[in-house]
Amino acid sequence: MSKSARPKHIVITNIVSLNTGDAAILWGMFQILRERYGADTRFTVFDKSSKAANKYYPWATFRQSLFGNRPESWIGKKLQAKGYGHWVERIRYLALSVASRMIRWKVGALGRLFVSREDLRSVSEYVNADLVVSTGGTYLTENYGLWTNIRDYRFTLVTGTPLVFFTQTLGPFTRPEYRKAFTDIFQRSFAILLRDERSRDHVLDLGVPAAKIGLAKDAAFVMDAGSKPAELPGKLRIAVSVRTMHFFNRGDRSLADQYKSSVAAMVIAAVRDHDAEVVFLSTCQGIPEYWTDDTRLADEIVSGLPEDVGPAVTVDRQFRQPTEIVEAYQGFQLVIATRMHAAILSLVAGTPVLGIAYEFKLEELFHQLGMDDARLSTSEMTPEYSIKTLESMLADLERWRNKVVHLRAECRAEAESVKDMLPDV
Repeated sequence: MSKSARPKHIVITNIVSLNTGDAAILWGMFQILRERYGADTRFTVFDKSSKAANKYYPWATFRQSLFGNRPESWIGKKLQAKGYGHWVERIRYLALSVASRMIRWKVGALGRLFVSREDLRSVSEYVNADLVVSTGGTYLTENYGLWTNIRDYRFTLVTGTPLVFFTQTLGPFTRPEYRKAFTDIFQRSFAILLRDERSRDHVLDLGVPAAKIGLAKDAAFVMDAGSKPAELPGKLRIAVSVRTMHFFNRGDRSLADQYKSSVAAMVIAAVRDHDAEVVFLSTCQGIPEYWTDDTRLADEIVSGLPEDVGPAVTVDRQFRQPTEIVEAYQGFQLVIATRMHAAILSLVAGTPVLGIAYEFKLEELFHQLGMDDARLSTSEMTPEYSIKTLESMLADLERWRNKVVHLRAECRAEAESVKDMLPDV
C-alpha cells in the first residue's frame, strides 16, 4: 500500500490527559484530525501518566512520554537526588536522537545499543508517524517548567516528522534561553495554531514569520451537545468550578484568599437572594492519580459558609468524561467557571457562564466572544464586585442563554477552521 493510500498515523505529545479539560481538547483534536486526514486515522498519544490515562480514557491509545519522567537507573536517580537531573534528560535526549537516526537509516535494531526496547518502540512511533502534533491548551508559559517540552520538540525535529502546534495559548517568553530555544523550534515547525492575538504577538516577538501562525478557537468547541437545551424548570441551579492559585499568586497569599472569599460571597448571594442550589463541579476532579483535585478547594470554601447557606451547597466529586461534563452543565442555568475548559464546556452545553480569569487566556476568549461583562479577574475581583457581576447576569439570564447558544455554533466553525492550516501528509 502506498503511503498516500494507507491510513494516516499521528502522534500527539505534551498532553496532561488526567486534566479532563485537556482530555476535552484531545477529543476535539481527534474529530478535527479525522475530518482532515480520514476516519481511519490512527493516533498515539504520549502522556506522562499513560497508565492512568489508558484507564480513564479507553477511547485513546496512550504511551509514556519520552521526557520528564523520573529516572529509572541507579545512576540517574543519584544524579537527580544531587540536583543534576537535567544531565539525565540531556543524555537521554542524545540517546533517543541516535536511536531515531538508526530507525531512519533502516538499521533500527542497532537502536537497542542506546535505548530500551520500550523506548525504541516509542521512538519508532515518532519516526514512522505522518505528523507530530503538540497538543492544544496552555502549557508553554513560564509559570511552568519548559525544558521537558523543548527536548520533546527538538527530538521531534531530529526524527524528520513534520511538527504542528495545535490551537493553544502560549508565552510570553522573556528568559533568553527560552527565547532562543522557541525561536529555533517555531521556525522549523510547519505551523503554530493559536487561540488569541496576544499569543500571536508572543510568537511574532520571536521573529517567527506570520505565515506560520494561524488563529482559531479551542479544539474542545467541536464537541457536539445537540440542539438548544430545553428550558430548565424549578429552582435556580448554579455550578461552580474553582482551582488552586498555586502557580499564579506569585507568593502573595492575599490573592488566593481574595479569590476564595469572592467565590464564597457569590455562593452566599445566590442561595440567600435567589434560593439557588449550588454545586461545585469542575473539570479536574475524581482522579486520585492527578496532582490536584478541585474538590479540595471547594471543600475549603464550603466549610466556611454560614450555617443557613451550607445545606443548599454540595461538592460533586464524580469523575466524568468530557462529553459527560457537557451533559452535566446542561442541567444548570449558570456556570461560574475558573477553569478555562469548564467555561468552554459550559458554552458547548449552551449554558451561560460567568468566567473567572486567572490567566490572560480566559480574558482573551471572553473578549473575542463579546462577553467582557460576564468575566471577573482574580487580580481585581472583590466580594462586592463579584456579587454585582453575578446579579447582573442573573437579571438577564435569558439573553445570555440565547447569546451562548448562538456563539457555540460560531466557535465550533472557528475551531474546525484549522483543517485548512494543516499540512498534506
